[in-house]
Amino acid sequence: MDRAVSRAFCLLEVLASASEPLRLTEIAELSGLQKSTAHRILATLVELGYARQEASGRYAATLRAWEFGARSAAQLPIKRIAAGFLHGLHRTIGETVSLTLLSGTDVLYLDKIIAPRPVRFRTRVGSRVPAVLTASGKAILSQRPDGPDLVRRSAEQQGLDIAAVEAELDEARRRGYALSGYSPGVSSIGVAVGAGGAAAEAGLSVSAPGERLAGESRDRVIEALLEAGARMSEALARP
Repeated sequence: MDRAVSRAFCLLEVLASASEPLRLTEIAELSGLQKSTAHRILATLVELGYARQEASGRYAATLRAWEFGARSAAQLPIKRIAAGFLHGLHRTIGETVSLTLLSGTDVLYLDKIIAPRPVRFRTRVGSRVPAVLTASGKAILSQRPDGPDLVRRSAEQQGLDIAAVEAELDEARRRGYALSGYSPGVSSIGVAVGAGGAAAEAGLSVSAPGERLAGESRDRVIEALLEAGARMSEALARP
């Protein structure tokens, strides 16, 4: 691995993950680099347009990296195919719907349509979250042959009770959907999506305050999710 390249990406990730512009000292601490090294790499990132330095001297990421990421995401067949199903699900249910993709032991949020009655979410498009913490992630893992191994690895990393998580996924496999309360005050229901007999790689989820996902409303959401997931899987299987 080229150290210079890895350091540059490390600093870019630090800037992109920050909620506000950072001082050089903060960047050096978060990246584990010496200030002189961080300063030199930041100067290059600024010159290339991937970072900017504000009048205060703090640094922030620009939208340059987002441009490449957005283009790559747009080229994914699953994102193109999922668009219609996401919008249809959103119109039917009226709650926030998301498309996620399994990436290692995490899920990556590829798309999200926010409800007219918004709630506070921890996730946004581009967010990466441990799969075992999300409804769609649990649904995906419950349908994969390597799910048990991924569950153990992720549960250990998160300090979770492996047996409890495995039991939860067994239940998700049996009923066809998974539940989660990852964001405080928000409940989520997720289903897995896969092409034909291939292992599930994506998931659809609906999120809303717990009181809006109860009783008949919850039953309606589950029915709509299962139908959308099945139809999307069929669409992915077509040549």
